[in-house]
Amino acid sequence: MNDVTKTVEEVALYVRVSTEEQALNGDSLRTQREELTKYALNNGFHIFGIYEDDGYSATNLKRPALEKLLQDVQQNKINRILITKLDRLSRGVRNYYKILDILDDHEVYWQTIFEKYDSSTANGRLHINIMLSVAENESAQTGERIRSVFKTKIKNKELISGKIPVGLKRQEKKLVIDEDKKQIVIEAFNIHKETTSVYQTFQSLNLKYPELNLNYMRVYRLLTNKLYIGIKETKYGNIEDFCPAIIDRTAFENTQRLLKKNARKKSANNSGGYIFQGLLRCAECGYILGGKFYSKNIESSKYYYICKRHHLSLKCSCATNFNELKIEEKLLQEIKPQLDKYISDYDYKEKNFKKMDMTKEISSVENKLAKLKDLYVRDLIRIEDYEKDYREYLQQLTELHEQQKKIEINIPDNNLKALKSFLSNDFISEYNNFSRIQKRRIWLSIIDHVNIDKDYNMKIFFI
Repeated sequence: MNDVTKTVEEVALYVRVSTEEQALNGDSLRTQREELTKYALNNGFHIFGIYEDDGYSATNLKRPALEKLLQDVQQNKINRILITKLDRLSRGVRNYYKILDILDDHEVYWQTIFEKYDSSTANGRLHINIMLSVAENESAQTGERIRSVFKTKIKNKELISGKIPVGLKRQEKKLVIDEDKKQIVIEAFNIHKETTSVYQTFQSLNLKYPELNLNYMRVYRLLTNKLYIGIKETKYGNIEDFCPAIIDRTAFENTQRLLKKNARKKSANNSGGYIFQGLLRCAECGYILGGKFYSKNIESSKYYYICKRHHLSLKCSCATNFNELKIEEKLLQEIKPQLDKYISDYDYKEKNFKKMDMTKEISSVENKLAKLKDLYVRDLIRIEDYEKDYREYLQQLTELHEQQKKIEINIPDNNLKALKSFLSNDFISEYNNFSRIQKRRIWLSIIDHVNIDKDYNMKIFFI
């Protein structure tokens, strides 16, 4: 399509590189941009825009820049599309003709600057089909070769591609700790532990380190980046000990737990936030209780929690509106006795871990699950009873597997020290003087969740 009789006013430059190509060949995006820009200027074209797909395969039509390009084509903003080679646009016959249908409908020409094609003749179209078929086959073979290279790099724990997060730096082909910036990462996790808020963490870091140009999402990604505990996540699997860790794994996991519990936005009417948001579960059905705020005026504001499964579908009989004040009162009564027992049980298990084997207990619970399924299949129990017992057995099984894991590799519970410290402090006498945010912070620091029934009976599960 190099012989164009139509006067071209506006051209679009389309550049693309896949993640794998970028890793193997370097910054070919820049090379494509430079060559296309030079060609457009030398031929007197006006560049309407540059459309760039970084990290997208030609076998996939769902490319953000390509989709935007085709939208502009449909709005008649473009007369011609320039690409370096045909495989930048498509590596398959089917996808090529899907794109071509849109271009033809709006009389938009495409042109490669490093290859010569002519789609105006039967032989020209046949040539394009043959080249696309060859490109499609080469793409599959290249993918296999690249995956092989990637697996070798992963095995050797070499840096492949992607942005390097603050606190780390490249040293030859490896990631190492950036001693000048690791403190920023440590501060981020410490601030979040203190405030339990990504936004407040962002504000504090942004004031102290304005040169980082932080925003909320960058801080969130920092707090969830497993590279800080030495793990590299890839589509080929996770790589343990990929780089030195900056953050203790237990501290990282606690941060993820807090992020998950704070995922829901607080109500605009709820100035202090629900103290127990994400912490309470219905003892009957296992669902997390939702907040229900009631207020005639500031003095009479009340916070309640409800089982949404009951209120939305009536599949749970728990119709109680749990009063937050009653929950606090009951929890303050129960926290120390249950925590004391938890620590005592753990200390015993830790001292006797060599003598313990959870295999029989695990097998027993698995048998109960199998029998429960059989009862349900035979229609001998209701689905509500099945789901309730299933969750209970599954919780037991999870706890047993965790205990077995600690027995097998003798991992100490790093949270135990914090729990013992909590037990030794008389915070109850000061509790009523705390703000709602401070109260929530205390409970989040020691509790994973609390099962509560309609009579306010509680079973506390500690972190």
